[in-house]
Formats: sequence, C-alpha cells, structure tokens
Amino acid sequence: MKENASRRNLFLMIGTALLVITAMVYFIPLSKGKKREKDKKPDQLVEKFDVDFKSNAFREGVEFSLLKELKICDTTKVGNEMGACSPKYFHFIPLNPTKPLKDAFILLINGLAFADPEAKFPIRRTLIFEREKGVLVAVNKFKGNIIERRKVQGSDYPDIVMRFRLDQYDEKYHVIYTWKNKRYQFKQCEELFSYYNKGKVRSDLIDSVSREVDKILKEEHLVD
Repeated sequence: MKENASRRNLFLMIGTALLVITAMVYFIPLSKGKKREKDKKPDQLVEKFDVDFKSNAFREGVEFSLLKELKICDTTKVGNEMGACSPKYFHFIPLNPTKPLKDAFILLINGLAFADPEAKFPIRRTLIFEREKGVLVAVNKFKGNIIERRKVQGSDYPDIVMRFRLDQYDEKYHVIYTWKNKRYQFKQCEELFSYYNKGKVRSDLIDSVSREVDKILKEEHLVD
C-alpha cells in the first residue's frame, strides 16, 4: 500500500517541529520558576482497560442474550470454539451508569475472532451500542482497542481513549473521543508512536497532528 497524502503531511509536520525544537535547545535559555497556574489541568477520574480474554467471564447474566440479539456470533457453538458467543471473544463494558447493560454498552471483540492479512498481530474491535426504540444500534465502530475512559463533569458519558495500530507502517495512535450528538466523536490525538514521534504530542502541535490523524483513521477505514 502506498503512503497517502495525510501520512506524508504528518511526517513533514512532526519532522519540521523536531528541527525547530533542536534549534531552540541550543539558542534559547530554558526558563525557570513555577509552572503557570493556567497550565495546570484539573484532576480527572480515569479508568484504564487491559482486558485479558483468557480470564474473561460474563458476570451480568445478560451478555449471551445480547450477543444472540446482535447476531454477531454462532449460538450453536459452545465453549471456546471459533465463532462461539464466548467470553473468550467478547467483553462487555457499561456505557452509561444511568442505563442498564442491556440498553447501553461497549463491546470489545478479541482480535482472534477476525482475520486481517495486513496486521502483524490480531486487531481488536470496539463497538458502541445504545438501544433506540427497543432496538440495539451500533453508534460507533472502531477497528482499535479501548484503553481508557475519563469522567466528564456534567455528563453521564465519559471520554474514551482508543488505541489504533497500522502495522504496515509501524504506527500507533492514542485518540480521545468525546460523546456528542448521540455518539462518540473525534476530539484529539494525544499520543503518536511513529518514526518521528514516540509518545505525547506537543501541545502546540496537537491541533494540526490531530487533523492529520483523523484523516488517516478514516482513509484506512479504522473508524465508522
């Protein structure tokens, strides 16, 4: 697959920024003193996810019936058979604390349930479901792994952090999504792992990098 324009723009932007930083280190003295109060971020309640499907279990009593309703797996298969409606392949996370699991949930799907010839390793899927007029609707589909969620003041829907991988380019993105208009919408890319960047995106680059990453995720069909 050829590199698309978005990826080239992202490389150029980060590479140029790194050159500027290097020049600043040599020619501009570091400022000292306390961090300005306005730069401090308020504390956030954070929940991290590191799901091990080997020890995963259905604990709410409704998971199997939800999978059957979604017709996302084979209810005739049992145990850990490929395609079975088993906790080996599916993990449920409540979406909204004010709604029961049967009406709103995040469904994390084991990458072993899908074959992806371009991936070095199995890629997990994360689906967001809410019940509308009695029917479960997939409001978001991510070809990525949910790794974190953060409580948002005044909202029953926390922000979520998704981890996306493009193995063919050896790139990873940590992206924040926020709830708006009855679905999760792209907010920003806060971490980028590529040739030019290894971790947090600089605050002065986060808007431009986020725009390029948003394009890449859509072009590579990692979000729906």
